[in-house]
Amino acid sequence: MLPSLHDDCVVSYEVNCETRQIKLHTGPDPRDAAKREQRPRTIVFNGVEGYQFDDDAFGNIISSLAAVSIEQVFADYGSRIAESYRMAGAPGPWAADLAVAAKVLAAKGIKGFVLSSSYGLSGWVLAKEALVAP
Repeated sequence: MLPSLHDDCVVSYEVNCETRQIKLHTGPDPRDAAKREQRPRTIVFNGVEGYQFDDDAFGNIISSLAAVSIEQVFADYGSRIAESYRMAGAPGPWAADLAVAAKVLAAKGIKGFVLSSSYGLSGWVLAKEALVAP
């Protein structure tokens, strides 16, 4: 289960192409006195098949990180995924035909995750899992 990241700030994120892993580092908003005692957290996405983050404002405030169906990711971002595949072959060969991509990804155990923000960075990740790093 994903923790609530509501009103956390994005500290940084790392993408490791070789291991197909993304680490999203978050922390409390330093301007929020009630949250100053909270510890930073790292959400690790393993088995990444694709992702897109947009609108990095270098001071991003998270609204939520939610697990969603692959179909929901395609409903919300499918046209952008198709265009990215057409222009650059990204995020991968499965994107050549979104009509069958959900079945292909589901067979690999892939799940959808959507990052929403109150301010700044938002996007989606398709990965086998998302967990809080110890």
